[in-house]
Amino acid sequence: MTLAVVWYREKFGQLWCAADSRISGKAGVLTDSGPKIFPIPVNCYEPVKPPKFRVRKRHSFGFAYAGSTLSAMSTHSIASTCTQNLLYKKGSELPVSIESIAELYKAVAQNQVVEMSSRIGALDNLQTYLFDCLIFGYCPRYESYKAYYLKQSVGAAGFQIEIVEFITAPGNYLPIGSGEKGFVRLMHELRGHPEAGVLTTLKEMVGGEMQADVGGYLQIGCSDKQGFKIMPIMNTGDEPGKAFISFLGMDATSDVVVDGFTIGYSAIKP
Repeated sequence: MTLAVVWYREKFGQLWCAADSRISGKAGVLTDSGPKIFPIPVNCYEPVKPPKFRVRKRHSFGFAYAGSTLSAMSTHSIASTCTQNLLYKKGSELPVSIESIAELYKAVAQNQVVEMSSRIGALDNLQTYLFDCLIFGYCPRYESYKAYYLKQSVGAAGFQIEIVEFITAPGNYLPIGSGEKGFVRLMHELRGHPEAGVLTTLKEMVGGEMQADVGGYLQIGCSDKQGFKIMPIMNTGDEPGKAFISFLGMDATSDVVVDGFTIGYSAIKP
């Protein structure tokens, strides 16, 4: 599985999310460069002169997952396509809410997991297709930071998805995934250390490979009032002057070329 954490950074007045990048399977580690945090682009259209439409509002929120990569990526692909094609109903003036986007992801996830599980063989397990996720960001309707935890489970009532609101207040953090308990335990152990915090703890877990299915690289996303973006990571290296930025371990300074541009205008040094 994985480890993803969302928390409010009072110092910057932003809602942050960070995760490891290890994706595992039955045979062990499949990749250490697996993306687990994504933007949710939201385009809200209004009709002008038929058959033309124009964008009235644009927003972006964050999505992070833990669990089945196939189910999560399928859900995100379909749901984010929907969010890019929202049309205001006649007479509606309200901005989109993050809660409504969480409900959309719930409906799509329900459909995807049920469809996949309908093909389960005798040796398969429904748990293989489950994933939990976070939908978060600055909500334009309520003008405040919001985060929702979509938790999947299978019980006596069958397959269910519960939506739980996370209180985005200073000092609060919400970890999801197989590394959740280890993360909480390490947070308590590091309490009192001058550099202790969510990012420091996650870096320690990922770099120290304290758990077999949590590792790889750090990935970080930030939400502010302007929207959500995934931040490049600043790597200082062992030699002076050798700093470079990376995404999921890839050196974006030299390994990736976009004609006329450099990649990254600001970066985070964990």
